[in-house]
Amino acid sequence: MAYFDGDAKRIQHFLKVLQLSALIAEEEGLPAAEEEVLLMAACLHDIGIPNSEKKYGCADGRYQQIEGVPVARELLSALGTDADTTERICRMIALHHSYSKIGDDLLLRILVEADMLVNAYEEDVPRESLAHFCKNIVRTAAGKRLFALIYKV
Repeated sequence: MAYFDGDAKRIQHFLKVLQLSALIAEEEGLPAAEEEVLLMAACLHDIGIPNSEKKYGCADGRYQQIEGVPVARELLSALGTDADTTERICRMIALHHSYSKIGDDLLLRILVEADMLVNAYEEDVPRESLAHFCKNIVRTAAGKRLFALIYKV
């Protein structure tokens, strides 16, 4: 929270993504060690926004992915996070807006689904776009259930 320095919108966003990631992980039966990595990534997924806004004048997803990795790597190193976990989290940050690159990475998929569940509301994503996202991107049973429950798609 301190990193976003009073930016209530960004703080609220990552807290919602964190909570929905935990909910999806629980429903999907993710092992505790995997869930811990996922939740760390959920906390850090938008950490590139401040530098994106400074450097490019916007918070576009492609810039978040570029600018977030070095900040996350530095923070995780300072926390003593092991190299494999750091790389996994950085990969998720680097791809959380690159939907065609999710592949079989369940942790990345859960993060992307949780992020879109929040973005859909915060950014008033059109119903057609949400339906397309659900049809083409959402794969977890929990994600499908949550999109149907919240957005009726």
